[in-house]
Amino acid sequence: MKKLPALLITLLFSLALGAGLLGLIFVPSPEVLQSERRKPAPPPSLSDLRDGSWMRNFESYLADKFPLRDGFRTLRAFTTLYLLQQTDKDGLYLDQGHAGKFEPLNEKSARRSAELIAKLAVSYDEQQVYYAVIPDKSIYTRRSFPGYDPARLREVIAPVLSGLTEIDLAPALSLDSYYRTDLHWDQAKLRSVIEALGDAMGFVPQWYFTPRVLGPFQGVYTGQLALPLAPDEMVILDGMDKVTAQYFDAKAGAFVTEPVYHEEKVTGRDPYDVFLGRAQALVTLENPDASIGRELYIFRDSFGSSIAPLLTPYYRRTTLIDLRYINARVLPEYVSFAPGADVLFLVGWQMFNVNTWMT
Repeated sequence: MKKLPALLITLLFSLALGAGLLGLIFVPSPEVLQSERRKPAPPPSLSDLRDGSWMRNFESYLADKFPLRDGFRTLRAFTTLYLLQQTDKDGLYLDQGHAGKFEPLNEKSARRSAELIAKLAVSYDEQQVYYAVIPDKSIYTRRSFPGYDPARLREVIAPVLSGLTEIDLAPALSLDSYYRTDLHWDQAKLRSVIEALGDAMGFVPQWYFTPRVLGPFQGVYTGQLALPLAPDEMVILDGMDKVTAQYFDAKAGAFVTEPVYHEEKVTGRDPYDVFLGRAQALVTLENPDASIGRELYIFRDSFGSSIAPLLTPYYRRTTLIDLRYINARVLPEYVSFAPGADVLFLVGWQMFNVNTWMT
């Protein structure tokens, strides 16, 4: 009789192990890991044997294919953050209801990114050139997380960018300026940022917009943490009836007219694509009723998608350039920089950590 419990445990363990093995064999791999917004790891190839990566790639493939993956990820996150009260799970954290991810500053990459910006900015001797770093929201949390250090980043890049006018956005932002479940800032809470830009760039900031709720928004950190976080609200600001948006179609080699807001994307895989659609190499926003006749050119990342529409009351034409998707060397073929215009390099600090973002 004493052997019965041991046999039962062995049987249950074997059944669980067998069920998992059958699941790995017969359940097809998902095309996309929806919660993590990425494709699963592919099966390893024979060529991986040459560099010794076959087993590592095989483990990644099995982990992504495992049928109960999301459940176990949630269990691990709950255990790590709530039961064990650890500060983070693989760099992901929760603080004051905000999810985030910290990473260390790569000073070499930051310096290289600044050098690339300075090299590009030399071309704009007939324009006023500014730069602004969008800080990570971790600097506003109650806990002090390692990684992004705005003072140290400035020490690294400011000497390289000394010929440009710096705009410090840190005082204009707070933790509530960002979505709780995402790394991006919330368009409806950027009034103070517009005021900071206006003070530096010479336009009188006024708030012409009215908020409109599109629906709930689950940011990228919800899936990465694998926890049932309460969603944010996706709020857009109306008041751009006369603004025309044109997007560069690489296949056609021409600009096509589309809406400023792509509201249908609020239910898509990445709801932040509501702002100016998806990732775009070139976008122009024109407003015939702008308060000043100057043009504005913004070298930007995804943060620029939500703030650029808020600058249309002040600039007759705003051109957004994402150097992740267009090579700077071919830029003059598509964009002519008007004399007397403003040029703004506006990117999140994460771009300085990856010096390959400027192609």
